Amino acid sequence: MTQATRRDITANEAQPIINEAATWKGTAYALRGAASVKGVAGDCSGTTYLIYRTAGFPYEYQPSGMFPAYAQRSGLFRQLAADETVQVGDVLSWPNHMAIYAGAALQKEDATTQRVNANGRSWTQHNDIFTATRPNGPAFMPASLRYWRPDPPKIYRYQTSAP
Repeated sequence: MTQATRRDITANEAQPIINEAATWKGTAYALRGAASVKGVAGDCSGTTYLIYRTAGFPYEYQPSGMFPAYAQRSGLFRQLAADETVQVGDVLSWPNHMAIYAGAALQKEDATTQRVNANGRSWTQHNDIFTATRPNGPAFMPASLRYWRPDPPKIYRYQTSAP
């Protein structure tokens, strides 16, 4: 028996991930893992897992700190090299945090967030990720990778056996 050839999902194929992530907006943060519930509560690993599953890209639930090792051994994700471009639907992974890259695929209402800086000046944040935040933090929302964390994430792309 031969092993099926795997390939990266395309940005087009990944669009259902972004569409599903948008339906989680406003879900409160709580450490619930795979027991996260849309509109009720969820954490970064649980929301990512359930969003992927609902969008048709299933994988075994993994806490965020264990996701990189799982991605490597499962064959369901490929870690992008530093010179590769992130695309819609990619998983962004930091030690103990995960997010989903949305790029310019966000709907108009999610593409920007109005902010006010410490000096009281208004500015527009350009969003490109969906993420659950932290205990007592904002609910699941669109955010900006540029302002999210100073350390760069590892980036993982889902693999499919479809032609």
